[in-house]
Order: sequence, then C-alpha cells, then structure tokens
Amino acid sequence: MKIRTFRERDGDAVVSLWEGTGLARPWLDLHAEICEKRRRDRSLFIVATLRGAIVGSVMGAYDGRRGWVYHLAVAPERQRRGVGKALMDALEARMARIGVIKVNLQVRTDNAAVQAFYVGLGYADDRVTSYGKWLVPPSVPKT
Repeated sequence: MKIRTFRERDGDAVVSLWEGTGLARPWLDLHAEICEKRRRDRSLFIVATLRGAIVGSVMGAYDGRRGWVYHLAVAPERQRRGVGKALMDALEARMARIGVIKVNLQVRTDNAAVQAFYVGLGYADDRVTSYGKWLVPPSVPKT
C-alpha cells in the first residue's frame, strides 16, 4: 500500500469510493468539493493506493487554529486492515508539520463503528454539539 497526495486524475475514483462507503449525501456535489479542496491545503488531501487502485482517502483542512478531518473512507474490502489508520497517521504528521496543535472531526451519532475507530486512534468525544447553517441552501433536501 502507498500513501500519497491526491492527484487530479484521482477524482472519479475518490468519488466512487465515497459513494461506495456511504459518505455521499444527495445535497453534496462531491466533484465540486474536490475542486474546492484542491484550491487550498493540497497536501492535506491524501489517498491510499494498492497496486495503483485507490483504496482509501482522507481530506484535511487547517483553519489557522485547528485541523479538521473530512471524508475518511476506506474501500469495504480493505477495512480493518490498517488503511484508515495509515491515512490518519499521514494526515496527522502533515498537520503537525504545518503547526496544527489540535485536530477536530465529526462523526454521525449513529455511526458507532467509526466512533470506536477514532477512539482507538486516541481521539476523545469533546462533548460539544455541532451546529450548522446553510448560507446557500442546497437544491436537494438535507437531513
């Protein structure tokens, strides 16, 4: 397995991965998210490949105060084999190099398996409630 920075030609494979792992939501334009991500923090968009095929990805962001993790996904047939951990290790190392001192992420409250994954990596529930507000409402109903 190889961990590397996302390349433009990876877009369709990453979107397929996200769709195949349930990260896609009807109101998200995943290709647009990738385009926007490539405009900033390029080194924090990482993929895992196996024999040239993308088997995992993660997007990180740095807002100048905290690091954020988005869209960690591992192909179902590669889960529980260290791919997610390797991606998170690489992302955390890259974040540390640019000065990130704390990493935040959000997990849906009904996703116990992913919560356990992050706890196993040393993350803890900060006991906060996440709020959001659409400044530009999506064209598809959101939940």
